[in-house]
Amino acid sequence: MTTELTEYQKEFLLNTFFKNDYYPGWKNIATKLLDNGSCVVAGDGCIWKGGIGNFIKTEVANDFVDCTLYKFDFDYFATSYMFKEAKDNYLTIISSKKEDVVKRISELNKEGFEIVNLSR
Repeated sequence: MTTELTEYQKEFLLNTFFKNDYYPGWKNIATKLLDNGSCVVAGDGCIWKGGIGNFIKTEVANDFVDCTLYKFDFDYFATSYMFKEAKDNYLTIISSKKEDVVKRISELNKEGFEIVNLSR
């Protein structure tokens, strides 16, 4: 990992790509992968099959018993179509939300203006 992520970036990545309701410890593992690029996990194999799992290499964790070393290639992932598509979709959603907020602010300004003008 070459760049330190903000909390917003981490939450987006965690919830969009890593969320795995079948494994209660998924968030701790994913956070370690985002923070450090690697993590030792009990058991063998990767808990993510396909999707984000395509960007996680695994190998036997030699200094641990029955554990696997996960290595996340963030740079490769960040250039993937999967990442670009999810990012673009999320930005579309954010843009729509911003439009709704701007519209609501305009309505509130109008309402406030009309109330101010009640006494004139």
